[in-house]
Amino acid sequence: MREIVDAADLVEITTICIDKELPQDERRSEFMRQVKDMHNYKSETMTVRAVYAKDGTTIEDCLRGILY
Repeated sequence: MREIVDAADLVEITTICIDKELPQDERRSEFMRQVKDMHNYKSETMTVRAVYAKDGTTIEDCLRGILY
């Protein structure tokens, strides 16, 4: 069952600021700390919810279908 998330509780991804001088794993950790939930966040006027299927269409195939 999928958890219902209140959009008011989500982090606005455009406000995340990462020190580019940090090593890559520390930058990744800092992003995760700030975004809190990488599967649910806001991006300006959109609420983003990333859901992955065990079997199904790949993101590459989806983008190919949109672009070509």
